[in-house]
Amino acid sequence: MNRRRFLAGACGGLIATSGCLGLGRSTPFVTDRGVDALDRGCGDKQNEISPRYDESADQLHLEGVLSGTTACGPLDITYAYNQESDRVIVEVILLNDNECESCTRYYEYDATVSFRKTPDIVAVAHSAPEDVMEMRALVIEEETTTAPA
Repeated sequence: MNRRRFLAGACGGLIATSGCLGLGRSTPFVTDRGVDALDRGCGDKQNEISPRYDESADQLHLEGVLSGTTACGPLDITYAYNQESDRVIVEVILLNDNECESCTRYYEYDATVSFRKTPDIVAVAHSAPEDVMEMRALVIEEETTTAPA
């Protein structure tokens, strides 16, 4: 539970300091997003996020398992953009709006996020209503990163 609180705080801080959603034409705003639940049920599986970026289509493809929550409802995708770091934070979230049997749940999914242009870094997280469960970062434009001095 302490790990989840730490991750929730870390992701919350990352999102809070990520900056505003820029509206300029040169920002890699999300132009389309979708997530399909392939399987769901009661039980505890390993949280997994497998991101793959297709630069030719400016699309992020995600396969994963969101697990360890008692919340029940459909999956959705939210995002935030930080203009200074050209970083996009994408969250696969669980909307807790359905009545279901009480159990620890898992959701296997496929998701696609389309961008106006390719960002330098995409951070991907799983979130349930109360916890951040898993986070991965994908550096797309490595030549823009700098080595520590």
